[in-house]
Amino acid sequence: MAYLWIERGGQLVAGLATALASEVVPWPLGRPDHVLRKSVAAGLPHAADFLAGLPEEPTAALMPSLLAGGRHLGNTRVLCGAQASADDLDTLLAAAEGLARTTDAASVAFLHVDETDHELMSALVRRGYRHYTSGRYSSLRVPADGFPGYLAAFPRKRRVSIAAERRKLYDEGCRISVKPFGGADLVRFAELEAELMRKYGIEWRDDQSLPTYTHIRDRFGDDAFALVARADGLIRGFALILRHNDHWYARQSGFDYAYQRHKRLPLYFELLYYRLVEEAAAAGVTTVYYGHGSEDTKRSRGCVATDQFCYVLSL
Repeated sequence: MAYLWIERGGQLVAGLATALASEVVPWPLGRPDHVLRKSVAAGLPHAADFLAGLPEEPTAALMPSLLAGGRHLGNTRVLCGAQASADDLDTLLAAAEGLARTTDAASVAFLHVDETDHELMSALVRRGYRHYTSGRYSSLRVPADGFPGYLAAFPRKRRVSIAAERRKLYDEGCRISVKPFGGADLVRFAELEAELMRKYGIEWRDDQSLPTYTHIRDRFGDDAFALVARADGLIRGFALILRHNDHWYARQSGFDYAYQRHKRLPLYFELLYYRLVEEAAAAGVTTVYYGHGSEDTKRSRGCVATDQFCYVLSL
């Protein structure tokens, strides 16, 4: 990671996080070559045309790449305070491109710029970046009255099915708790996340997530916590949540799929929607961010989504 920022009058006014990604980074969803192939396979707008415009195959053409705006999966952005100007934005973009050249990167990539970030999109186009749709980003507004308000927003049929799902979980002896991430069973979480990764075709070792978990535990402290599903003495699922002011971010999750199939239990919905909405409302949280993928499923549980665009400058 490398961080670029602008100060004025002793005040930080704008900043840009970057990460240098090579062909061997362990986070494929943060690689522009992988994101492009995934977008083409999904038939997302302009992705195929972008691929056709490359001089060679994506890895050779784009990697290594300087990821600008952080390497989180969604809402790639430049951070701007009230005193920031359009010139500050261009200054940071130029600095990122200069940093990329000094590290022999083949490209600079903003992987997931939101459709509402008009200022950044305009600046990137002016600077010669090409773009395509890289996904849709889902989020959920949390009703002030919590789960009752959340449930009331659904048609009657959905309300009945949600009540049945929660009742079945309870009847099967599955209990949900909220735990500080620092005291959680990180080894078991890593095993469950590996199951989730492999379900979606990503090769992932059982221990591969542990360095990330340790980093989150050490850096986020009380702003990282987990919802944990336990049954028959074992952890059957978890959702890692990161907190920033009145926003929560669903960061990572994992599930015991054999247990889910056997019991036919909706652990995903309970952990990441029903119980999470209850906890969020109690904590005064206004929005939960879920990121990319499974949009239909997320919409079925109250989320809305916006388009996100990948902007790339070849060097």
